[in-house]
Amino acid sequence: MKSLFFILFLFPLSLFSQNLVINSDFETKSGCPNASGQFVLAEEWFSPNIGTPDYFNDCSSTLEYGTEFNCKGGQIPHSGHGYMGFLSENLHNNEFFEYLETHLNETLKSDQTYCIKLYVSLGDCDFALDELGAVFSQSMIKIPQSKKIVIPYLPLTNGSVLSDTEKWMCIQGVYKAKGGEKYLTIGYFDKEDKFSRVRPNPKNDPTFKSAYYFIDDVSVIQVEDASSCKCTQ
Repeated sequence: MKSLFFILFLFPLSLFSQNLVINSDFETKSGCPNASGQFVLAEEWFSPNIGTPDYFNDCSSTLEYGTEFNCKGGQIPHSGHGYMGFLSENLHNNEFFEYLETHLNETLKSDQTYCIKLYVSLGDCDFALDELGAVFSQSMIKIPQSKKIVIPYLPLTNGSVLSDTEKWMCIQGVYKAKGGEKYLTIGYFDKEDKFSRVRPNPKNDPTFKSAYYFIDDVSVIQVEDASSCKCTQ
């Protein structure tokens, strides 16, 4: 009887610790990357626009799309063997912004609080952003262009410019659901381009503002208390 009570006691708690993101660590794959723009190899992830995020994995047959060292600078995965990478850039108002989208394994519940966290690391580039963003939606976002998607979003930040190229940075946000949201999209959504120069001697023309981020371990978890949504490095 005691063991049954213990199981019943734990069951409701487990509901609040379930990660709703499928393939949250990009480990489930249909193949190994060997070229740019192969985001489709990571199952359950897709692009909401014509941008083509990159997939990196230890299993790559080419150094350019491995993990520790690759064509974007490289990083050891936060966990497992793979991660994604996406670009945000603006050259004289010519925009090219990449995003990652996925469907959750259950719809969000009205008025419930959710904690979203993910880990990012800046690739080999001259600029960084002070935040990324998340959009929860009831339907899939599909836009046939490469320009920035400007829609209401949830800021994901750690309170400083996301400029670390050596370590993974945890960023997070708290979302109160309207109800029925089934899709999650990650990227840069602010109508202003808040690029910060992080290299004293840029490799490129300083008017060419470009930031590239690796991303790993995305989680969306229902929480009872918003204050419990904290990053732990």
